[in-house]
Amino acid sequence: MAAPIQDVIPGSIAEDIGLETGDSLYSINGQIIHDILDYQFAVQDVFLEVEVHKPNGETWLIEVEKEEDEELGLILDGAIFDPMKVCRNRCLFCFVDQLPPDLRPTLQIKDDDYRHSFLFGNFITLTNLQQSDWDKILAMRLSPLYISIHAMRPAVRARMLKHKKGLNIREDLERLYRSGIEIHTQIVLCPGINDGEVLEETIEQLAGFYPSVLSIGIVPVGLTKHRQGLPDLKPVTPEQAARLITRVNAYQQRFRREYGLGLVYLADEFYLNAGQTVPGSSYYDSFEQLENGIGLVRLLWDEFAQAEKGLPDAVPPRQTHIVTGVSGTIALQPIVERLNQVAGVAVHLIPVVNSFLGSSITVTGLLTGGDIIKTLGNQYQGKNVLLPEIILKAGEELLLDDISVADIIRASGAEIRVVPIKARDLVDAVLHK
Repeated sequence: MAAPIQDVIPGSIAEDIGLETGDSLYSINGQIIHDILDYQFAVQDVFLEVEVHKPNGETWLIEVEKEEDEELGLILDGAIFDPMKVCRNRCLFCFVDQLPPDLRPTLQIKDDDYRHSFLFGNFITLTNLQQSDWDKILAMRLSPLYISIHAMRPAVRARMLKHKKGLNIREDLERLYRSGIEIHTQIVLCPGINDGEVLEETIEQLAGFYPSVLSIGIVPVGLTKHRQGLPDLKPVTPEQAARLITRVNAYQQRFRREYGLGLVYLADEFYLNAGQTVPGSSYYDSFEQLENGIGLVRLLWDEFAQAEKGLPDAVPPRQTHIVTGVSGTIALQPIVERLNQVAGVAVHLIPVVNSFLGSSITVTGLLTGGDIIKTLGNQYQGKNVLLPEIILKAGEELLLDDISVADIIRASGAEIRVVPIKARDLVDAVLHK
């Protein structure tokens, strides 16, 4: 395994020694380059012995002397060059296991790679780490990491992960704590399994690892209609969500007194489910778990409050329709109501029920092209329709079911634009053609 060289920076050491796009970097000072972390760590040395494989089969071994802060000048293709460390658990609540079998293969990959956790904020379980992985985490001080905890009670966690290494969570956290590695933690709440006393025990024990534990995020279990043959799980009810909000508010008050921050945070879905307004921005401190759906609504509202200051009194007549998931209507409705106060503006929401995964999945990010096409029908021909960027596969115009934006345009006849879920972008898309 070698790291493909995507580009060579002009005027760099790499160009001077004859390295080219299409070459592959194998090792530096005898250290095989498995990932971008190995590369960044290795090139800090002043004296380098670089092994490169050429497309014609030649192997070059080049000695380099450079300044300590001088770059080698390579741009590598990707972040990981050996096989991804995939999940070996069989979690009771695994979302991948609840997807239809005919989706594209990349959606079936269960990423549990600690390098992706450090580089991109992906949550991992620590159950597939070998000693060499632990050595690398501690030697390179890969911090922060994002770790799925679910329960600190060993038997409950092992049951939830269906993996005996789930029993080791306290030992693993103690190792990270002793080494000064910071972590963000996640709890997927499954009623009847890791709620109640188990949840309180988990929060208490994780708080004991502060300041290694920087945040405790709690998200509700997501259940699709494709659970045939999987364990029987129950969704979080509005009553359960309301009780949880009260309990976490009490924890936040205590942790703010003890640590100066809230430490434990609930996903927006709990508030929407309970029919309660999401908290103010101070609740979320630094918004550490936005990718987990924790604080997204509040951040959107705060951003709009700033954008609102620049709204005009009137614009040329303009009608706009915004596609959203069912729960997204709650977040967008106050914004839409304010925009409609601008003379000439007419904004309408198009809530889309998720028939593909099941109506209990209400978040916008999991909408499919097929459900959007069905909802739009032919009622929006020639009309201005905004699609939230969050529904697309990163870097592409494909949705979860491999239907493209172009397919939606052809089927609906609508004038569709894709916009980021940012208040400023949304306002610009509504006010300007």
